[in-house]
Amino acid sequence: MKKDDRFHKIIISDHVLFELYPETETIITFIIIRRAIGIFSIVNILKTFQKGICVSRSVQDKKGITTQNIDAEIDRIQKDFTQGVQAQTNYQLHWDALDLSRTTDKKEQLERIRKWGKLKVC
Repeated sequence: MKKDDRFHKIIISDHVLFELYPETETIITFIIIRRAIGIFSIVNILKTFQKGICVSRSVQDKKGITTQNIDAEIDRIQKDFTQGVQAQTNYQLHWDALDLSRTTDKKEQLERIRKWGKLKVC
């Protein structure tokens, strides 16, 4: 993130478990960033853990989302991932979200993220 960019929202899935690999789980995280130039980016981080140790991480992003489209884009992405996981694993995915859209101070945002405690770095 650049100096004047701010977090808009963070959405994280519960653990996706794999029937064939009982010691493996994946967590899907979306970090929505409000760019200082007035558009949004969504960063998708897919982390896989085995026995609690992060063994892989994949990062993708989508840039240039307008203010008018951001809520619909967030809803669409969550819906698509939920349906995709359910279709592949028969597991109903659940999400937890931290809304930072009204918090403009970067230090306050970081403190709220820390207190939320849902993100694991890997």
